[in-house]
Amino acid sequence: MSVVYPDDYPKSIHEAVMAAMEVDDDDIDYSDIPPITDEQAALAKPVGDKFIELRRKNAMFINRLLNEYYAKKGVTF
Repeated sequence: MSVVYPDDYPKSIHEAVMAAMEVDDDDIDYSDIPPITDEQAALAKPVGDKFIELRRKNAMFINRLLNEYYAKKGVTF
């Protein structure tokens, strides 16, 4: 390969995912990550909620663009 990547570096996304799936949780070093406090845990929100809101905003934006485009073309729904 190159100087930057070792020879055993995954050559595709599939290889990288498969290699990551073989790692046991006990083999991961979490020592540089500080523990979460009770206050931080109380403020946590599920990540999926953020994406649901973004999806709603994106859909509204795209719908507005499409409505403006078709209105200029004289198409009504």
